[in-house]
Amino acid sequence: MDINWFPGHMASAIRKIKEIKPLDLIIEVIDARSIKSSRNDSLIAEINKPKITIAVKNDLVDEKTLKKDDNIFFCSTKNKNDRKKIINLIYKHFEQKIKTLKQKGLLIPQFYILVVGLPNIGKSSLINFITDYTTKTIVQNKAGTTKKNQLIKINENLFLYDTPGIMVKKIESDTQGYILSALNVIKKEVIPLEKVCEWIFNFYNLNYHIQFNEYFKIDKKNNFEDFIKHLCTKYNFYTNNSSYDKNRALDFFFNLIKDNKICKVNYDKE
Repeated sequence: MDINWFPGHMASAIRKIKEIKPLDLIIEVIDARSIKSSRNDSLIAEINKPKITIAVKNDLVDEKTLKKDDNIFFCSTKNKNDRKKIINLIYKHFEQKIKTLKQKGLLIPQFYILVVGLPNIGKSSLINFITDYTTKTIVQNKAGTTKKNQLIKINENLFLYDTPGIMVKKIESDTQGYILSALNVIKKEVIPLEKVCEWIFNFYNLNYHIQFNEYFKIDKKNNFEDFIKHLCTKYNFYTNNSSYDKNRALDFFFNLIKDNKICKVNYDKE
């Protein structure tokens, strides 16, 4: 059954981005737990600038099943060494330009980088990480851009444009919608929560059965309905008339998934 996933309006976001000048590079932020579902290929194609792709939350992904891609830098903001690697990656991209500009007498060339990603993907955390938290400085709101596109200084050479999260133009399948919900890209207030939770339950039971059962202290195979009843019993989710409080159980389960509490996961696992 197709579900209306309430995607955002990408066209207006693209128009605003195209007004940003100067612009030398894009940093595309995706979630390492689902590289396929967390990309916004149509947005990147519309902007049509060189890009670096950074997969955040690498500490939360099931690396044993992850197919690494040499064109993606996998990053955890908990790993301080990754900050230097990202800066070096950016400088490597501009290496030839820097040499050329210095030969022309420009001793401190400056480059402007746009950071884009889906809503709640971890873009702001990455920006804070790259700018080392304490050194983040909002320089100005550049003329011709929206006030929400803030320019942030990394160092004397590098500047980041911070933009609001931009939703994909179209969610291609219910599965992608379920995954984006699990990644907290799509807020639970606008999703069919029971359907999402049932899909997540089935995914974990298929791919992470042992970890799932250990976390919830389940000693036998359950269907989704039995699992919800188990949560109600275990965590005392009851209504005033002593019936199972299904809504509380669904909300509790979804929040555990959103916060990646059960185990490391790869939603692209085949």
